[in-house]
Amino acid sequence: MKKIYASLSGVLCLGLVLSLSACVPTYPKEQLPEMVKKICKIEYDMDVEVAVDGSTISIYHPMEGLLDANMGISEDAWDQISNLILIASRVVLSTDADIKFYCVITQDARLPELQVVIIKYVEDVKRSMYRNISRGESFKRTLFSINLTPQAKKERTIEKVFNKLGVDEDTRQKVLEEFFRSPPVKLSDFGYWRGKFYIRDITLEEFLADQISNRIKLDFRSDKNLSEKFKYKTSEGLFVSTEVGNAFIVKFKISDQSDDEEIKLREEKIGKILKIVNTVVYGYKFKNFSFLEMEDQLENVKLRVSMDNVYELERKHLEVKEVVRAPSGYF
Repeated sequence: MKKIYASLSGVLCLGLVLSLSACVPTYPKEQLPEMVKKICKIEYDMDVEVAVDGSTISIYHPMEGLLDANMGISEDAWDQISNLILIASRVVLSTDADIKFYCVITQDARLPELQVVIIKYVEDVKRSMYRNISRGESFKRTLFSINLTPQAKKERTIEKVFNKLGVDEDTRQKVLEEFFRSPPVKLSDFGYWRGKFYIRDITLEEFLADQISNRIKLDFRSDKNLSEKFKYKTSEGLFVSTEVGNAFIVKFKISDQSDDEEIKLREEKIGKILKIVNTVVYGYKFKNFSFLEMEDQLENVKLRVSMDNVYELERKHLEVKEVVRAPSGYF
């Protein structure tokens, strides 16, 4: 009996040891930035900068040949970006740090004024890994942008003024540091410039708002039926707090370019935008808002839909005219 007890105790102890060792994170939060730098260097010979701000980790890597001859992202650059995304995904899934988002930033070493920024939500990474969402859906849940580095644009403009005024270098740096080198207000302002990250902790609400805008752009540009009827110009998604509750604000400029009846086209356009918002909020089971406001900037018109109607749009097969509060004559 003693033997059995001793053997059982040994197995239980071994199990406990294995459980405890399994709970030890591969990338402890105290060493997270340095460990990310190390694995990037060892596995891919990439020199990176890493910053953690709240529940957001950002990785920056400059590279040679970001763009090809046609001003698109080169094949080699895509490989390096994919490696960065792979490492970021591995890290956020194997750390005890409370990381909810990761941001990958890369620039051409010869032209740092141009950047690529990729933002992913960690829960989406997990769901994609477990095949709970499709590849296409995973892509649409990723914020991807190629833009002029916002901080570079800001500082270049100010430097032109300094040059005209003949301001000395010390004064320039003091003014830039005090008034123009601040954390970004919007996700579209994220970037890296002159050895410094311009990032902050990302919230789910603003991530969803930006995702809505991104999906509008993707769908109106890539869907043949939509692109034949409408010309996409711009869109912007915001999440704001108002006196009557939290709200998603979607501003857009999408013009008609079809011979179809004008009002019918408006209904189809608003219906598509509303369906995109429904896909996002329902997909994330997000209900922490009171209403959706859509601002048709070409018509100078604001439209409103309650949270319940946005959320239940597809499930209850609601019609656009039933749920959208619009000025008389818009539909």
